[in-house]
Amino acid sequence: MSMLKNKKALSMSVLCAIASVGFVVSASAAEQTMHGNLDEVVVEGSADVLPGGMAKEVVTIGMTGKQDIMSAPMTVSEISNKTIEKFATPNGGISDALSLDPSVRADRGGTYTDISIRGIYQSGHSYYVNGIPGLLCQENIPYYWADSVSIISGPSLGLNATPLSEAAAGTVNIQSKAASAEGNANLKVAYRGGSSMQEAIDVGRRFGENDRYGIRITASNINGDTAIDGENLEQQAFSINLDQKTDKSKSNLLIVYDHTDHKGGPGAFSFDTAVTSLPDVPDAGKIYKPDWSYNEYDNWIAALNHEQKLTDNLNVYFNAGYHREDWYGYVDGNPKITNNNGDFSINMTNYPLNLTKKIVGTGLKGSFNLGTVENEYLVGVDKTWYTYALSNNAAWNGGLGKWTGTGNLYQANHWPSLPRPSYDPAHNQDAQMTGWHVVDTLKALDDKLVVTLGLHGHKVKKVMKDNSHQDSDAICPTFAASYKVSDAVTVYADHTESFGTGSMVSLGKGYANEGQMLDPAKTKQNEIGVKVKTGDFMNTFTAFKITQANNIDKKVGSLKYLVQDGEQENKGFEWAFTGQLAKKWDLIGGAMYLDAKDYKGNKINGASKWSGTVGAIYHPTEELSFIGRMTYLSSTSINNGVLDVPSYAKYDLGASYKTKLNNTPVTFDLMCYNVAGKDYWSARSGSSSLCLGAPRTVVFSANFEL
Repeated sequence: MSMLKNKKALSMSVLCAIASVGFVVSASAAEQTMHGNLDEVVVEGSADVLPGGMAKEVVTIGMTGKQDIMSAPMTVSEISNKTIEKFATPNGGISDALSLDPSVRADRGGTYTDISIRGIYQSGHSYYVNGIPGLLCQENIPYYWADSVSIISGPSLGLNATPLSEAAAGTVNIQSKAASAEGNANLKVAYRGGSSMQEAIDVGRRFGENDRYGIRITASNINGDTAIDGENLEQQAFSINLDQKTDKSKSNLLIVYDHTDHKGGPGAFSFDTAVTSLPDVPDAGKIYKPDWSYNEYDNWIAALNHEQKLTDNLNVYFNAGYHREDWYGYVDGNPKITNNNGDFSINMTNYPLNLTKKIVGTGLKGSFNLGTVENEYLVGVDKTWYTYALSNNAAWNGGLGKWTGTGNLYQANHWPSLPRPSYDPAHNQDAQMTGWHVVDTLKALDDKLVVTLGLHGHKVKKVMKDNSHQDSDAICPTFAASYKVSDAVTVYADHTESFGTGSMVSLGKGYANEGQMLDPAKTKQNEIGVKVKTGDFMNTFTAFKITQANNIDKKVGSLKYLVQDGEQENKGFEWAFTGQLAKKWDLIGGAMYLDAKDYKGNKINGASKWSGTVGAIYHPTEELSFIGRMTYLSSTSINNGVLDVPSYAKYDLGASYKTKLNNTPVTFDLMCYNVAGKDYWSARSGSSSLCLGAPRTVVFSANFEL
């Protein structure tokens, strides 16, 4: 059944892509018109990038739109398509490109695309797509359709549409590729390590009077064993992006489908209390679970954005989103190390799920002057409908409902295979969230002073499978200001707050207050910073403090309660940089110091104090480039300080060469990730589990411009 779905998905992607190529080429030939000026249309390779092309100069600030990075009164960056192409990896995917922003740490590769921002975890469910929340899965996210990614560090709920999965420490917003005025047709073939291959196409055209309409198609197929012995990844993804723009309106429609079948995906290792010393790191080129474990799922995404000019100073906008995630194939579990010798056990379950999200939002954007002060305002509302099904297949494995195995980190492990089960999850919960937003950006003193004032409110209603209800509501403010001391120096400060949707005390976990609804958890941040742009190089220096309400276990006599009490505090400072260090050197990266403690003053598990990354591209000639990256994470501890986790530094090296084959431009890329072949434990902020770093992986690709 899964093989049939796989073949159907691949056939559909290829057929749609071929048909679309024919359509856009015919349309382009039929419409021999002048290229128009399409302001604010997301265009790959557009001119709004900082020197070096690694990050955007005009960045996306949530619902308020685009703003020059030197004027933005907060810590924000937007990595470009060039950065995604050069620094996303086979194991970590797009999260490894995001971690070139020093606020971001890629917390887990393989099965999940998890990150932390300033030490607070978030999954792919918290990402935005074209400004719409909740459209992505948390698993192996395809990204060939992505043009750029905007990252606002710190709570930014007041500037974004209301997410059902709260992004308490920052917002990741992926912008899709749109057709450029010049058009494009690219074919990519890549070797991804092991026996894994990728074939992909990317084609786009503009047509109509003044290039009003655009269409951009991408399709990608990944298939084969990875560089990790026992892991296999098959993924097919297809996207179509349609846009139009006139003097009075602009619209964008993105549709994405992907199918993934991931066998033996690496996971996280947990540690029993009997482990008193962290075992030596094992071979990262092997898996430590059965190679017949698997995750198979389909995702459908639709994102619609439309803005219409009503008057010269007033626009109305409408956004809509749809996400269907059908995770029908799941037999998986993670190893738990039981002693200092590296023995471990695994409990695996069959736990499929599916979910559907529908999102709509509308509002007004306008401007007016109060004396010499210009006001750009937004007033909007949005609503999300959510349906979720999740249940354990208790009949799996002969009625046991689980499979249990044992192994050792330093020995060959083998477990007899089990057939893939077929099981439909039962309905678990429904939810509705309604949000409202009021944001005003004031500009004064010839735009040297920019002040943003925002207020956001939301109300959530959840209905559980037993018809019990969870209701919560909250209001949070945003205050931010920046001042241009000169064209080269901007200082800024902000206070932002975020509220979760409220949570219910889990059933069956031994809590005396199970089923009780806890208040929404509040997150607050204060930050101050300075942006310095000298020549072709930009530096940002930031100091921040984030406090987040904790849900903790509390004993009352012999009973255990889950209550909201105390706060976690994450404070630190960052240095981010991007630009051209010299004429032939493009550079991006930064470093972060993080001091994360719980309400008792104890260090947060897995939260390393220091982290940093540097990505560099050296161009000795126009045709040849050398690529390098260094990633560093300092030592930390887990299991409440019992186990010490060593620091690590990882290096990636590669080269890129542009030439022509039979007059067809082609770019060859060769990358070696983890070039030293270093095995290392990778900590995850806020968690006592560890991941293995990816093994040495060689990737070779050829991109043909047709």
